[in-house]
Amino acid sequence: MEVSQPFPILKLPFVALWNVIKSMERKELIDLSFTSKRLVTIIKSIPIPNSDIEIGITNLQSSFFPQQNIQPLIMTEDLQERIKHLGGKFDFNESTGKEIIQFEYSKAFIDYICALYRSEIFAVQIDVRIPIPLLTSVLEWMNDRQPVLTSCLIYGDCKDNETIDRFFQKRILPIRQLHLNLKLSPEAKTFNFGILEMEEFTARHRDINTLNPIPNWITVKTVLTSNCIIMCIGASPFTVTDLNQIIKGWINGNNPRMEYFQVEVKKFNLRSLLDGIEFEKRETTVKRIYIPENKSYKMQRTITKRIISGGYDIRRSDGTVATFKVLYRPQNPTALREFVMVIWKKAVDS
Repeated sequence: MEVSQPFPILKLPFVALWNVIKSMERKELIDLSFTSKRLVTIIKSIPIPNSDIEIGITNLQSSFFPQQNIQPLIMTEDLQERIKHLGGKFDFNESTGKEIIQFEYSKAFIDYICALYRSEIFAVQIDVRIPIPLLTSVLEWMNDRQPVLTSCLIYGDCKDNETIDRFFQKRILPIRQLHLNLKLSPEAKTFNFGILEMEEFTARHRDINTLNPIPNWITVKTVLTSNCIIMCIGASPFTVTDLNQIIKGWINGNNPRMEYFQVEVKKFNLRSLLDGIEFEKRETTVKRIYIPENKSYKMQRTITKRIISGGYDIRRSDGTVATFKVLYRPQNPTALREFVMVIWKKAVDS
């Protein structure tokens, strides 16, 4: 059987080589870059589509690699030396030594990919079960390496507060979109969010039994002190008094950037919600549409379009109008109610 000979790709004319490289998959392109400095130069000169870099930090062997399981086949001498040097810096006998070494190896590799694509890390996915020292190292690295992160997802079975609290304690890097998708322990305590200042914050919790008390994972203060454009909160411990306080807080100047607020709560009395609030009730025939600005986030957005039929209009002293409404399913009396508030950019009809 005749064995095919290697194709001398570097002998192609520049334009032909340029077109070949443009057609390659990401893994092929990275593997190819390890073979020649000339190819690295050419790759860096090509506007590569879909060059967003997304990394995953999982509890599976404490891995820290770019998504799609990218692995180098060959490495430049410089990268080999960096990894070899890193291997001698840590003690394998320590409980977290292996994870940290893997992180340092992956960090060198990801920095190489970012330089190759002339791009920053676009999105990060974090398994909430990762070791705390590894999370700390990742956050310290991210804080120093780039000015902003577009999207971040934290997910998994959250048995205690340590990982989430450490994330908000160590994170300095601005994040445009943060999404929590957690399974909370019934004994979960309040997360120390600090001040949530981002374009979009979403929290969804899996396997919540609405017949039992909902864990006190978030407070009214967290909402009132936040500076988000969109805030979507799943099952919450909020009472009707809490919602009343959030509405009054917005009227009095809290949440200056907010456009959309949504939260799920247990059944409550509507009259108590409206207590002390000046409002104008709208008929259900009055329909208004909220469409958030397209932000090109990595994670799927909770809200892309919302039609508000009727509701209660409220105003700030500067004339800004918001509409809130409570939605529920009569066929399921134990289901959570959905409280929605939209702040309109333009004046609406009085």
